[in-house]
Order: sequence, then C-alpha cells, then structure tokens
Amino acid sequence: MIFGEKRKQQSRPAGTKRCVRTEPAVFSLLLNIRFGRRRTSGDRTTMKIVIAPDKFKGTLTAREAAEAIAEGIRRAARRTGRRDVALVLHPMADGGEGSLSILAGSEGTYRTVRTCDALMRPVASSYAVLPGGPVRTAAVEAAATIGLCRLAKEERNPLRTTSYGFGTVLREAVEAGCTELIAAVGGTATSDCGAGMLAALGCRFSDRRGNAVRYPAGGDLGAIHAIDDAPLRRLTAGCRFRVLCDVDNPLLGEHGAAAVFSPQKGADAAAVAQLEAGAAHFAAQAAKATGHDFRRTAGGGAAGGIAWALQTFCGAEFVSGAACIARLTGTETAVRDASLVVTGEGRFDSQSLHGKVAGHIASLAHAEGIPVLVLCGSRDPDAAAATLSETGIAGVFALTDRVPPHEAFARPAESLARLSAEIFGYLLAE
Repeated sequence: MIFGEKRKQQSRPAGTKRCVRTEPAVFSLLLNIRFGRRRTSGDRTTMKIVIAPDKFKGTLTAREAAEAIAEGIRRAARRTGRRDVALVLHPMADGGEGSLSILAGSEGTYRTVRTCDALMRPVASSYAVLPGGPVRTAAVEAAATIGLCRLAKEERNPLRTTSYGFGTVLREAVEAGCTELIAAVGGTATSDCGAGMLAALGCRFSDRRGNAVRYPAGGDLGAIHAIDDAPLRRLTAGCRFRVLCDVDNPLLGEHGAAAVFSPQKGADAAAVAQLEAGAAHFAAQAAKATGHDFRRTAGGGAAGGIAWALQTFCGAEFVSGAACIARLTGTETAVRDASLVVTGEGRFDSQSLHGKVAGHIASLAHAEGIPVLVLCGSRDPDAAAATLSETGIAGVFALTDRVPPHEAFARPAESLARLSAEIFGYLLAE
C-alpha cells in the first residue's frame, strides 16, 4: 500500500523493500496535490512542480537527476491523461563538486585556465563569469581543479597534496577583472590550510633559514616561519570573496580539518597528527602576519582549511552553499511559486537536513506551506518520520527500496525515472 490506497500485492525482487512513507503526511500530500493551490498561466490552471535535486554522487549529475525525475512525471502524466502539469527544473548544489556548472547555468561564460591538480600535475580547469549584476562576478570550484575525484585511491595523501592549482584559477579570475569571487570549496583532496592557494595568489613563504617555500603542501606547514602577504593584498584589493560551505568545523581541534576530513583524503593516524600540528603552527604564523586569528571560527575547516585561509587573508564571508546557489539560480523564487517541490540526492540521512540541498529546499517550501518529496539513491532507515514531517517533507523514496542496489546503480537515470513515474502515477490519478 502506497499513499494509503489499496493495491494488489505484487512480487518484488529479493532483498528489496517497499517505498518508505509516513501515512498521515503522505495522505495530506495527496490532498494537497489534487486539491491544493494551482498556478494560472494565461487561460489555463496548472499544477507547477519544481524539481530541484542535488547530484547523485558517482552516478548522476544534478541536471541528469532532475531530467530523470521529470521524465518519470511526464510518463505518469501521459498515463493518467493529465495536461495541467508544468515542470520547472532547477538542478542544485551545495558548494561541492558540480557547483560550478549549476552556478554558470546556460548564461554563464566559462574561461579556461591552465593550472595543476592537487599533485601539481598540469590540468585544464575553468571558472565562470556570471551574468548580470553591477560588478563582474566569477564562480570558482575547488573540486574541479584539486578535487579528490581527480586522484586515484593510491595517490591520495594530504601530506603531499596542495591547493596551489585552485589558487591559480582564482588569480586568473581576479586578473581578468572579476571583483566578486564565489568560491565553492567542497570536495578537495587537500589539507594544507590553503597555503598552496595563498602562494598562487602571491603570498611568499619562507622557512627558518629564509629559504622560499614556493608550493606548500600539507606536510610543509610546520616548516613555514615567515609570511609576506603584501603581494596578495595588492592583487585582491577591492575584491569580495564569498565561500560556499556546508560544514561548521573549525580549522583546529578534534572537530577540525585534519581530525575530521583528512582521513577521508587518505591520511593515517600519524599523518593526521602531523597535519594538525602543522595547521596549528601555520595558523599562529598567519595570525602574526595578518593580525587576524580565525582558528576557532566555525566553517574554517572546510576544504582542508581553504575556507580559513580565504577568511584570514582575503576577508572572505562564509555563506551556506545551498542557500546562496538557490538564490543566485532563481531556485528560491521558483520554489515559492510551486504547487509541489521534488528534491533529492544520492544518500538521504539525518545530515541531509543540515546545510545540504534537500534540507534547504525543504525549508524553503515548508515556509510557504508547499509539500515536498525526496527521491534518493539510498536512505538511512533511522531517519525519523516525525522529524521529516516537521521539515515539511511528506515522503522519502529510495531507489534501493524498490530495486536491488546493483540494478539501481547500473541504470541510475532509468531507475530514477521509473521510481518517479510510480510515485506520480498515484499522485496524478484523479
């Protein structure tokens, strides 16, 4: 039984489960969809469905996920004879991998940059000049240059990786006349406190003997004993930096960049200890050089300390990645004008409600009394129905509740389209 309606029992593949639902909330959703607010377009009244998912990491981009969900709704609309359904696609991101393409959309202008990856190997990357606005604005994504996704598993070692390549892209954007910089910093392979990035932006580092440290990696932080940031300040004078992040970890401590994130990037216990000690030393040197001490600021630990570096040396502001992207891409406005909102991501769990795309989209819709559905690859079975209801989420539906994981991941777009078609076959039925 789905959405409280009786249905003939059908056999399911072994190892699969029914779609998760909360009966009262889903019944309320059904009433909202069938009899809730409609939007008038010309002489027609339509049901406007906004589709705003994040990427399904490793399988679908946000745009591919949105298209798959839309295709499922179209199938359901054809099957039920509904002609009053209007679909509005707004693929989303939260400041991690894939954010650049979402921010650029169809109107941004890409600029190619010859730079290097986290191991200083030559790569082509890009930034995007965003349309409109009183100033020239560039969006830059760290993962596109120094992302963990660019390294093989055996290459991942935050003692050796550097953010220098990301700094090169930032520098190119600034030198091209961009004075508003939006930095999506999630998904990096680095834990160098942004030292490599700062070097590319003009900072000069030297060791105890006065020797230059030109391309600092995570393992070099403890060797830096002098910082000259004057060239960086000249370069970035008049620039405003905004860092998109979805974490509140500080630079240092048990919840800091090294302790929490470097193990995900290949660091063992000894490397974590070295990175923490190096970060503490480098941050102390930075405080002396700049007069700013943001070692304990929430969010500074994002991207292995890149966020802290941009705040300390460039006066960057930290903003919610999902909120900023929703506002800049028009998703926020679209959600407020919807009859129903569909969001989603690869894995839905309790963290999805805190700073992630699904949680932010749900909060926008909930504030307007608009029902929300979440479609995802897999879900945490412990996600409490009461908590979801409080956020306005009427139902969470996972591919792995419907088909075996190997089938879901072998054909993710088609699997997602089928799940969407099944759900909306009920919702759109008269």
